[in-house]
Amino acid sequence: MRNYGRLLSGLGMLLVIAAALVGGAYAGCSSCTNTKSEGTWMGPSSLGLSSYEATSSVEKTSENGADQAADLSQASSVITARALFEDQEGDSKRVMAYVGVPGDESYIEGSIHLPLDQVFNEDGSVKSPAEIAALFGAAGISENDPLVIYGDSFVNGYDTFAFWVMKYMGHKDVVLLEGTKGGREAAGLKFVATPTPKAPETYNPDPNLDLLASNDQLESAQVVDARSPAEYAAGHLEGAVNIDYS
Repeated sequence: MRNYGRLLSGLGMLLVIAAALVGGAYAGCSSCTNTKSEGTWMGPSSLGLSSYEATSSVEKTSENGADQAADLSQASSVITARALFEDQEGDSKRVMAYVGVPGDESYIEGSIHLPLDQVFNEDGSVKSPAEIAALFGAAGISENDPLVIYGDSFVNGYDTFAFWVMKYMGHKDVVLLEGTKGGREAAGLKFVATPTPKAPETYNPDPNLDLLASNDQLESAQVVDARSPAEYAAGHLEGAVNIDYS
């Protein structure tokens, strides 16, 4: 559970990016104007990539801006609880992955558990694509699976961060489940206390480097810090504006 605290402290910095998938992600705070604190994201500036790869992503973004915008406009996909219920009643079912902190009857029946805390290294940085792929494969996910991501509610942060990670890994068919547990139950979805394990798969990532931002890009972009005002006050990037995700 220790890594879930680290996940929560970092989610705010990524949440706006994850929800809109516009502008790339920034996973470092080396230029914070205040001192390091528990609520400040202090990981490396890229997700397990070399500085050369991160620089290449900037060049690729500039060259393919129109294509990227078109791709991202299709990325913010959601599914209603009723549509998911009907999907699960059919012959071709989406893989459902719970990404929150498990409690009593957290899992929609038939779901796997995708442990987001394991996406992070001990120092708070995000693991490499190969390591994340191994995590997905162990959870029973392949890159070709149609996937539904959900947590305890549509806006709790875990969902959108998991969605961003899936898109960064190049997953083509992934949607977020709308609503809260109550609404999902009202739509006919049944909740149970334990996940339904799947056999391990081989996950072949195709990382989307366009979803990463470099320090140089921050000079010409407006950074939005989506954490709470208290976390923002404890330390933030110079020039960042605070818009609390909640």
